[in-house]
Amino acid sequence: MKATLTYLLIFASISNALSQSKLIPTVRATSNRLMMYIGNERGNFNGVNGLPTSFSYSFGLEQATSRLAFVSEKDSISMTLQRGITTICQIIREAQHDTVTCFLTSHKLVKAAVFNDAYKKANEGKTSIEIPEVYELINVVFALTNYGKTPAIFKETNYYPAVIAHFSPFKNHPAVRSIDSLLAKSEGNYYNLKMDSYAYRFDGEKLINGGVYDRVSWGEVNELVPYIPLLENFAKRSNFRTFYQQHTPYYKSLVEDFRQNVDVATMKAWLEKQFPTTHYSAVKVLFSPLVGWNQSANKFEDNGFAEAQMHIDFPFVSTTAKKQPLNIAKGKRMTIAFTELNHSYLNPEAEKYTKDIAVAFKNLADWADPNKPAAIYSNDLSCFEEYMNYGLVTLLYNDIFDPKTAETLRGDIEKDMVDRRGFRRFKEFDQALLRMYQTRKPGQTVADLYPAIIAWAANQ
Repeated sequence: MKATLTYLLIFASISNALSQSKLIPTVRATSNRLMMYIGNERGNFNGVNGLPTSFSYSFGLEQATSRLAFVSEKDSISMTLQRGITTICQIIREAQHDTVTCFLTSHKLVKAAVFNDAYKKANEGKTSIEIPEVYELINVVFALTNYGKTPAIFKETNYYPAVIAHFSPFKNHPAVRSIDSLLAKSEGNYYNLKMDSYAYRFDGEKLINGGVYDRVSWGEVNELVPYIPLLENFAKRSNFRTFYQQHTPYYKSLVEDFRQNVDVATMKAWLEKQFPTTHYSAVKVLFSPLVGWNQSANKFEDNGFAEAQMHIDFPFVSTTAKKQPLNIAKGKRMTIAFTELNHSYLNPEAEKYTKDIAVAFKNLADWADPNKPAAIYSNDLSCFEEYMNYGLVTLLYNDIFDPKTAETLRGDIEKDMVDRRGFRRFKEFDQALLRMYQTRKPGQTVADLYPAIIAWAANQ
């Protein structure tokens, strides 16, 4: 009897273990976005609430086997992705009161960028500022869409009415209608289409891949590919290339203005001094005079060469700024570029302290007002990174401007971050970080201050 009971207990334990091993990994989502880790790379899994209840996806990965993790405000799951093999997980959506079953696998990734030796030699150590031709083409198309009627397109120049006067006869062209429908579905498509256009160049009347980038946005495919024939036809019929050539002096004047007054090279040098484990071989700044407020960034690595890219709006000088002291206006013009570039440095450092940040920012509503723009930073790590993003602006300006200018700029940033954007504790955070920076030990960098500022946040 005793032997039989022992056997039954062992059998029950084995059965229970087998049952547990078959449990589907499940994460509970309280917002529309999960943080996602694939190996050591972090990204966002957006649009959770828009997914069908049965969702299939294949990740493009270089490795045949990788770890995949989803992290929400409440919990996390981790699983193994194997090429050609389906992994199942579930997302409980609190907003939808339902569950999404995800069927995930992977396929071999096509590199986003290939930097051959000639490219490396031509770009090593350079800061490039560009208004590329195909990039301007897609921005002209944006300007003709319904989305173009919003502040996303900058209209307070002589250039904008010139664009409308030349291209409005083609506002019903299939290229415009197609792009308009994409933007109507999701304004987020704007970023992918604009950034991915940088992979192309003109060869006569044809649009061809430039031979460096497969894609420039964050996805696994170039989102512009299906629309290349339409864009070619639009460019030909509207005589876009002639328009672009006629406005080349204007583009060059903006590039020169940016180079003289924004000084990205100084920003890069400061960041690499403060984050000594992060280095970029080259930096590229891309903009169009038509971009109103959208900014984005990406980074690429290949063949021992790392490149950081910023896709920003041009920092035109407003009427108000023209009345301000020169250094105040200069500081404000630098902010857009710096707050895109510095993510390529501050984010990798923050990822070393994810557990401590999770504790410090566990009550997220204390740090980000859920009814203001700060709400999109819906997890502890991204919220901390945005605090550091603008905290670094204060530190840079502390180093490059006189005390009065630095204090004025800091006050304006703190007011905007708290009152408009909704980062409730930014003023206190910013001033604490500045004190730590000003009293740091010889040889200490901003990267060295992360434990201290995270500990400060945890005690609030």
